[in-house]
Amino acid sequence: MVKRIFISFIIWKALVYSFALIAVKLLPLQIAFTPYIFDIKTLEFPYLVFIWGNFDGNHYMEIARNGYHSLEHAFFPLYPILIKFLFEIFKLIDVYLPYLISAQIISNFAFLLSMFVIYKILTLDRQNGLFPLIVGCIILFPTSYSYGAAYNDSLFLLFATLTIYFARKRLFVLSSIMGALATLTRLNGLALVFVILIEYIMSGDNIIGQWSLKTVIQRMKNSLEIKKIVTQRIFSIFLVPVSFLSYLLYVHIWHGNWNLVFSSMEVWNQSKLTFPLQVFWRYLKIIFLSPAVNLNYWIAIFELLFVLFFIFVIVYSYKKIRLSYWVFFVVSIIIPSLTGTFAGMPRYALHLYPFFLGLSLFLSNRNIFFKTIYFIISAFLLFLFVGLFTRGYFVA
Repeated sequence: MVKRIFISFIIWKALVYSFALIAVKLLPLQIAFTPYIFDIKTLEFPYLVFIWGNFDGNHYMEIARNGYHSLEHAFFPLYPILIKFLFEIFKLIDVYLPYLISAQIISNFAFLLSMFVIYKILTLDRQNGLFPLIVGCIILFPTSYSYGAAYNDSLFLLFATLTIYFARKRLFVLSSIMGALATLTRLNGLALVFVILIEYIMSGDNIIGQWSLKTVIQRMKNSLEIKKIVTQRIFSIFLVPVSFLSYLLYVHIWHGNWNLVFSSMEVWNQSKLTFPLQVFWRYLKIIFLSPAVNLNYWIAIFELLFVLFFIFVIVYSYKKIRLSYWVFFVVSIIIPSLTGTFAGMPRYALHLYPFFLGLSLFLSNRNIFFKTIYFIISAFLLFLFVGLFTRGYFVA
């Protein structure tokens, strides 16, 4: 298993780097969304290092370097804190570690650890045989390049999978701590409350398929005993929302208004709650009324297609995976869809072990021809997205 994970990691890195080098011959570099806009020295780095700090990576590194400034409060604090921490650790031993390198070390290391945790979860669920397929789905997913970039996706995946693992082991204090760390990494960490709560209510049984409302209500009644609540320490679940509230409190005290966390999303048109069907309608208008002559039009199409793909996996995995996994998956997709746009949606699946589990279950029941076609399409989209991202064109 260890060898398989490392080999898969090396193949993935080689593939992503190769795609990035090919893109140099195909697309001009747009400097505006690269780390150059914050630190001119980044152009002195080797190209295959420099390119992974594009777009949101700029903000995480700038927060690590100088703290929060205008419109940056939507970027949750744990990832930049770790970037700064690693930078300072190396500084103590008189080694200068650029923030860009620090960010990539954290991202790649977190991604590797996530693969080990996923294997442990599959072992608990007696689904070890799915591991090669689920790893293939993850590393060839069109936006998987973000796992190695200066983005917080791999860090969130690590904490989210650890939350699931410890909840499955009924270690609810550890699970809640991991959920709190996930929430300090991304807003949708709040959805992990459902994983912890449902695993507690359902008593740790193998509950795949046991989703009847009557069963859930009965188990809920049994789980509300004071003695059980105390012995299982499920009250620690409050660490998850408290971690989010603590970030709001920090912003309010040091920056004057807790609402900056939400109002700063306005630059991405994501500051207002919107009913998801309205968002679908907006995208349909874009597709049928806008000219198909610019990149934004095609990005909108990809965003809509990915959302439809997620919905398909949600429907397919109904009663095929654990209830806690499925609810986490659904809530995690609903949260960003309430912001009024599907921007970034192609990347949000990277955080969701239940999505890759459901997708792997679907593919495991298809013939070799179907699997081959799926992975060819996925690898082609990975090539396309890596090319756009590394050359400074927004993808997700």
